[in-house]
Amino acid sequence: MAKEITKLPEEEAKRVLKLPNSYYEKGLKQGIKQGVEKGREQGIINMVYKMLEKGFSEDEIAELSNLSLSRIKEMKRKLDES
Repeated sequence: MAKEITKLPEEEAKRVLKLPNSYYEKGLKQGIKQGVEKGREQGIINMVYKMLEKGFSEDEIAELSNLSLSRIKEMKRKLDES
């Protein structure tokens, strides 16, 4: 493949050589974005469990966390079971 690239005009060869890096950078950015979102979600879940332990009402937690009331109730059941 390297031989074919050397046969291309210089500008085109540069563009071809940048392709793997651009895909890598795009994937890296996407991975970071997904990681941040996952961390944010985990932080909310941890906070909800702490709020449940402190005695906040399910309605208050749902309002403050933007999670559904059914999700809060599910989390409360898990907490009660442990």
